[in-house]
Amino acid sequence: MIETQLQSLNTRIAELALQYAKQKVPYEHRGTTRNGCDCTGLIIGICRELGYLNGFVLRQYSKQWNLHAGAGNYVIDELSKIAQRVPNKLATVGDIAVMWFGKCPAHCGIIVKPGPVMVHSLMSNGYCKKSLLKNSQWSSRWLATYRLTEEKLH
Repeated sequence: MIETQLQSLNTRIAELALQYAKQKVPYEHRGTTRNGCDCTGLIIGICRELGYLNGFVLRQYSKQWNLHAGAGNYVIDELSKIAQRVPNKLATVGDIAVMWFGKCPAHCGIIVKPGPVMVHSLMSNGYCKKSLLKNSQWSSRWLATYRLTEEKLH
C-alpha cells in the first residue's frame, strides 16, 4: 500500500512537471506558480497543486546567491525539510535531482522520464523545459537525489 502511494505521488508530480514544461511556464525568481517559477518554486508550486506545502515559506535568496563562496547548501537545506535523500542510482520518476551550479548545490529539477529526463526552470532558459540528466551538461553536476514523501509534506 505504501509503495503504491509513493508511486502515485511520484507519478502525479512528474505529470504536473511535464505540464509546466509543455506550457513553457516562464522563469520567475522565487515564483511558485504556473505564472512563473524558479527551480525550487517549480517543486513548491507542484506540491501546492497537489494540496501540500500551503504554509511553506521559502527563505529569501538573491538571484546570484550561488556564485559566492560560502553560499551554503540552500537547496539541500530546503529539500531536507520536505523530502528524503536517496542514492542517485535509485532515482525514479517524480524524484528531485540536485545539481552543482556556481559554487554550491544550487539547481534542481524533477525527474519525469527514465533516461533520466528532468523538467527544470533556469534563468538562462527563460522557462520550464525538459533536459536530459545523463550524458549532458548536467551529468557531472548531478550531486544528489531527493524523494518527496507524504509524511514530510504534511
